[in-house]
Amino acid sequence: MTKINKSDVFDLLRSILISVLISVMGVIILALIAKFADLSDGVITGVTIFIRVAAVLIGMLIGIRAGRYFIAKGLIAGGVFALITYLLSALLAGGFALSGMSLYDALACIFAGMISGGICAVVKKS
Repeated sequence: MTKINKSDVFDLLRSILISVLISVMGVIILALIAKFADLSDGVITGVTIFIRVAAVLIGMLIGIRAGRYFIAKGLIAGGVFALITYLLSALLAGGFALSGMSLYDALACIFAGMISGGICAVVKKS
């Protein structure tokens, strides 16, 4: 059985932090656009999920440096990222409400993390 190194933990923390920062910046930009444009709820929801998936991908590509466990790191990073963004949203909204969209968002983030881990495996090894 292999041992988890400090570098693996720091890779995860770095990629999650980068993902959260990118997501927060993207949602702020979306909120500014939505304030001046007449966007429907469906558009805002779709763009928000896209921002979160892109944030996980970018966070993984920038944050992961150690050369192993890419897909596992992506799975964990996507799950923790989904949990953190849900908690931030609940704090700002003033209450915790689970919906089907929360589940889809979490699954999208986890799936994006796994795919990002696979992309990192290919990019970082070449």
